[in-house]
Amino acid sequence: MASSGYLSRAQGAVRILHAAARGTAAVTAVFCLVIVVILAMSLAQARKADPIDSPVLEKLIREMADRPDDEDLKYQIRSLDLLTRRAHFATRAFIRNGAFLLLGGVVLLLASLRVLSVLERRLPEPAAADAAEPPHLFSERGRRAMSIAGGAALAASVVLGILFGSRTVPPASVSRPPSPRPDGGDVPLFPSREEMLRNWPGFRGPDGNGIAYCTRAPLKWNGATGKGVLWKTEVPRPGFSSPVVWGGRVFLSGADRDGREIFCFDADTGDLLWRASASGIPGSPAALPEVMDDTGHAAPTMATDGRRAYAMFSTGDLMAVGLDGKKVWGRNLGVPRNGYGHSSSPIVFRDTLLVQYDHAGGARLLILDARTGETRQETVREVETSWSSPIIVETESGPLAVLCADPTVAGYDPETGLELWAVKCLEGAEVGPSAAYANGLVFAANDNAKCAAIDLETEKILWDRLEELPDCASPLAVGAFLFLASSAGEITCLEARTGKVLWQREFDDGFYASPIAAGDRVYLTDRNGVTHVFRAGAKYEEVAANPLGEKSDCTPAIVTGRIFLRGRKHLYCVGEK
Repeated sequence: MASSGYLSRAQGAVRILHAAARGTAAVTAVFCLVIVVILAMSLAQARKADPIDSPVLEKLIREMADRPDDEDLKYQIRSLDLLTRRAHFATRAFIRNGAFLLLGGVVLLLASLRVLSVLERRLPEPAAADAAEPPHLFSERGRRAMSIAGGAALAASVVLGILFGSRTVPPASVSRPPSPRPDGGDVPLFPSREEMLRNWPGFRGPDGNGIAYCTRAPLKWNGATGKGVLWKTEVPRPGFSSPVVWGGRVFLSGADRDGREIFCFDADTGDLLWRASASGIPGSPAALPEVMDDTGHAAPTMATDGRRAYAMFSTGDLMAVGLDGKKVWGRNLGVPRNGYGHSSSPIVFRDTLLVQYDHAGGARLLILDARTGETRQETVREVETSWSSPIIVETESGPLAVLCADPTVAGYDPETGLELWAVKCLEGAEVGPSAAYANGLVFAANDNAKCAAIDLETEKILWDRLEELPDCASPLAVGAFLFLASSAGEITCLEARTGKVLWQREFDDGFYASPIAAGDRVYLTDRNGVTHVFRAGAKYEEVAANPLGEKSDCTPAIVTGRIFLRGRKHLYCVGEK
């Protein structure tokens, strides 16, 4: 009798499991069908709303040919292009996340059907089942099982939808109308592409990519003798931030235990126009964090959009000042927790400021409103501490922010902060160098990891190598060539498309500064302050070796006819008057 009772309970359990599996399969099938319909509608909408082929935008561009000086029309074009691309990337993200949901639903459906097929063979005969257990008991348990299974599937789909949906552009970002221009309309909200290329708005110049968009640059100078030097001026406080240039102004930051400041120099004379103290910032720590001597408290290079200048310090303080030196806003992002001190530089993108804030307290990409400092978007990053800075890449699909850290190189939508792709290639490294870009390829390199070329079309590694890698200086991509400079004093030139070594050259002093390209020449300053100028070619051809007269770890800023270099104590301007 005991065995008969046990068999009856087992048969009842099989029926309950069978009902649960059947309910789960039914709910999952409906869920998959709904996802397929939504994806089909989204794909159709994406084809209609192609940002590259917008009839309205094309019409405005045609009107621009007749009114090339119409600033209002230019502003309309930029605003429409901005909103269209925002919607495009949001739709792409929605489709990608929907595909993941569909895949999960299909897997669950197949698993449920498999369970059903197994249980079908184990179901008891109807008569036996009726004798073993009252029908009403099965019906109650079956309905309960089906309700639980259906509810669980529905809850799971809702939770997954919320989790994945939260990574798309929030409604406020998509629907936000173009912000009005300051003071009613004479000055555009953010600089044009042409303005950015004419100036040196941040670390490694426009886009942070190490390319100087100028027709001429000085070739020879000597800071010790004054040959080719237009002016030399002392910087009031130390720092490893590199010069930033906009119009007739040069910006630098400096800091020590007594204070943190922004300095503005006259680009023609070297006169100190003003200095602004980074004090009175809410949340700023009372005590300075411990940093290495090679980093200091003012390592991040400043950024500017020609409207304001932005500076960041080891404390996590971020400050914006007007071109007259008056404080516009300041905020503390939290004291960065790392072993050397903070050195990642912010970068301007249209009317925002992008900050890569990867440290032991939490890695994230911040997109801040350049006028107010308020956070527009914040993206949590699953990476280790890094000292790298973002770069901006202009692609056929729209602009892309590329960030490097252990273990990934990742591409983000600079408007929404949405991660579009990530490639693991920097595992186990303390990442300092930023990325480089040319001809559809993103390059990342770091000592103790590898140098990798990532094809943006496939979002996969095209090639990689393990030797002669930088630990501070960022790579430089110029046409068909990729240049790497190490702190051991070695320069390596690779064929960008294949990774083949074309030439190598060893120097007595190492390189912390990043190489910069101007035309067909590369400028690279070693730690002793000597700037080596050589051709960007398949063979090493030295053009000049220019001593500064003092040590330097800062990257030069190159604008038409002039180069601005920061030494340990002075700021120099070399070139034409």
